Amino acid sequence: MDYLTGALSWILWTFVSLVTWVLSYVFWIFVWLILPFALFAFIAVRVAETALGQDVVRAWVKAKSLKFGTGAWVRARRLLFALGVLPVRVLFWFAVYAVWHTIVSLLWTPRWQPWPRAWGKRWRPALAVKR
Repeated sequence: MDYLTGALSWILWTFVSLVTWVLSYVFWIFVWLILPFALFAFIAVRVAETALGQDVVRAWVKAKSLKFGTGAWVRARRLLFALGVLPVRVLFWFAVYAVWHTIVSLLWTPRWQPWPRAWGKRWRPALAVKR
């Protein structure tokens, strides 16, 4: 019984640590990426309302928001349909593969680097032929 509780506690601890790690990354992405853009957008809208008028700016923001929302909904509807028609076993193995790929990517990196390799194989102009 002690082996079972030890294994279960290890699995639970691993799961909790992974969830904590993901939530901390999401938090810092929000703080350092999304929050500055939101603050900049708020200030820009206030300055535009002062310069151009509140009705003009709010109509423009509403039109852009509706256009963006419609496009996002079309993409989300297609994605939900594609996920809805997949068999459950495919979704399960997709989740297993995603977790496995994340673990392998965290623990191992290849020796070759893609940019130096691509730069080394770049196109070069042909040399002039002597006649």
